[in-house]
Amino acid sequence: MLQNPPPMARRARRCRKFFLAGAALILGVGLAGRVSAEPVPALVSDIERIVAAEEAGGWFVDSRAYQEMYPDVLESVCRTTPEVRSAALAELKQRAANAGDARALYAQAGGKLTSSAERALRYEREARALELAMQGAERDCPFFIAGDPEFKGRQTDRDKLTLSVETGGMAQLRQTAGTWTIGGGAVIRLLPGYGFGGDWSLLAGVEFGGGAMIRPNVEPTEFAVNYFPALPILLRLHQVSWHYDFEIAPVALFQADDGDFSFGGRVGFAAGVFALRTRNVLPWVGAAVAYEHYVESGGRPEAHFIRGGLRAGVVWDP
Repeated sequence: MLQNPPPMARRARRCRKFFLAGAALILGVGLAGRVSAEPVPALVSDIERIVAAEEAGGWFVDSRAYQEMYPDVLESVCRTTPEVRSAALAELKQRAANAGDARALYAQAGGKLTSSAERALRYEREARALELAMQGAERDCPFFIAGDPEFKGRQTDRDKLTLSVETGGMAQLRQTAGTWTIGGGAVIRLLPGYGFGGDWSLLAGVEFGGGAMIRPNVEPTEFAVNYFPALPILLRLHQVSWHYDFEIAPVALFQADDGDFSFGGRVGFAAGVFALRTRNVLPWVGAAVAYEHYVESGGRPEAHFIRGGLRAGVVWDP
């Protein structure tokens, strides 16, 4: 007579199937086509990011601001060819000319810094920042840094394979059988990804979270410790320094005192702002929110989770 496998073996088999299915999906995503690098848009994108970061820090004295940006701009300029620099500067100057004169727009608006005047001022600053770096490139660029005709940008994941490490704290609400409870915890995840053309990126990887929740209708107060393995897949949209993540994921749940797995799915959203590159990483901070639905499984009833909290991460490209 055949015997049923022990509970631990059944749990291991379920967990293995869950992660193999997710891994197959991630592999399929990772085999998506790659986009060839375009060095002029890559350099323009870097200048946009650097100027935006300086403005966010409080731009007041022009000479001081350009001096502060100069090393960061030069790190991008030195890695491009003279032809790429000239083409990028021509593009930025044309964009500034099309936007109009910031001082004139300010005066026409009765001394108000309208969105049109702000946009024109930003474009003027971008063109001037690149122009100053080009003027000093021959003098200040290290001799061992050569211009790359396929420059992909330093302040972006444009046309690059990357590895993101993310973590953060979260508050969570759980609803089961009409009863709500609250808790908190933390999460860490590892996300390989690829940037397509500077406008969007695709990331997929592994995540592990955990946290304590109050057990409802129990006196004195007790806590259940939950663990949440997941396989997130993210579409990340870029807007200068900001990015917006749209996420789906197969998720699982088990508890410290109950190793059976419950399974479900997640939809989530996050928004974050990048800092400038530090060596080989782009750090960012932001916030995230997600909804998870678990079907009746693992000996647990159907459950709904709402999670939200701060998120921080670094994007590393080898």
